[in-house]
Amino acid sequence: MKKRLSLLLILGLLLPVLLTTSCQTAEQTSDKTVALKFVRIGNDAAEATYWKRLIGDFNQANPGIKVEYDDAAIGEPMETKLNSMFSAGLGPDIIGHGILSVAARVEAGHYQPITTYFNSWEGKDDLMAAVLANGTYKNEIYGLAYSTTPFIFAWRKDFFSDAGLDPEKAPQNWEELESFSRQLTKKDAAGQITQSGFAFPRSAGNFVEFDTLVFGNGGLYYNDQGEPTLNTPDKVETLEFLAGFVNDVGIPFNSNETNPFIAGTAAMTLINNVALTPMLKNEAYAGKVGIALPPANKTPATFSGCNMLFVGGDCKQPDEAFQFIAYALTKEEVLTRAKELGIPVTRQSQVDAFIALDPMNAVRAECVAKGVGMPRATWSTTFQKIRNDLVQQVLYGKMNAADALAQAQADLEAEIAAP
Repeated sequence: MKKRLSLLLILGLLLPVLLTTSCQTAEQTSDKTVALKFVRIGNDAAEATYWKRLIGDFNQANPGIKVEYDDAAIGEPMETKLNSMFSAGLGPDIIGHGILSVAARVEAGHYQPITTYFNSWEGKDDLMAAVLANGTYKNEIYGLAYSTTPFIFAWRKDFFSDAGLDPEKAPQNWEELESFSRQLTKKDAAGQITQSGFAFPRSAGNFVEFDTLVFGNGGLYYNDQGEPTLNTPDKVETLEFLAGFVNDVGIPFNSNETNPFIAGTAAMTLINNVALTPMLKNEAYAGKVGIALPPANKTPATFSGCNMLFVGGDCKQPDEAFQFIAYALTKEEVLTRAKELGIPVTRQSQVDAFIALDPMNAVRAECVAKGVGMPRATWSTTFQKIRNDLVQQVLYGKMNAADALAQAQADLEAEIAAP
């Protein structure tokens, strides 16, 4: 009896130890799989489907890593999601976000530098320099582009023919842009515009149409020290050029409204590549629309938006996180995004294959290669609002270009200096 009691006592003492050891073994086995949280900006169905497929392929090819997908709508929903996660110390391991996020989130510790990873990545010499610049901040690389949205110049070939212009030739410079615009504008008996020669918005949520012309005039919005440069001669010249003719050749509209070009009532415009796509697919406009790099006064250039992949500041497995980024940016996946989503390629080696899909892609690729994004600065969001207002003030005749730019520069400097 005593032996039985002793045996039961020993088993009773050993059981918790055995159970603990068993649990520890299970946790260690589970820990061999690295879980990575991925949050992407944008909740469009087509792109979400693409990323879920890519993640499934990656997880299957890398059994020791499991990427978990999430997304949020552009704007406040994305910022709220990220801020909440980082505030809780649970920031995503991988983040898909835009240019405006770079400086602010780097300074907040939400993005890790990936320069070392990039330098040993097989695609480092293949990525277009313009898109690499978008993810670079203070001489460190933080983000690598997976999606670009260049602004392109579009014109109606049939309207050109009607006006006696060469339907295959877009305006090559500012002088031709103004001249063509005036030739293509139609008015009724009362002098009201019925066909805009050049559709240019008078107000905007983000006036990148103006930026496109600034870049084409050799301008940028910051200097080598990262300081804002709004009141420079190139911006004065650009604003004066616009103010000198756009009100004569176009019906006023807000960039958040349907562009008159899409509505079929404008001969030329500057437009987001994605926004033009439905019109190009419309049989009613087959063969009637041409696209080109925007006409420049000095330097061929355009505005190009860009979404990039970042390693989150809370990520404890940056090796695995970059492994996923590299997988998403292979030549094959870059071309797959072009085929499935219509996203211009970001790797130079894929340009010819991209053009083979559609001859118009030659223009899209050039616009990406010569594209410039928003300023990578902590003041970029404030700049956006101030820039919008100054352009509107000039186009509506409330201020002249020089005074508006001087005021904008002073306002932005004051905002930057404010505690």
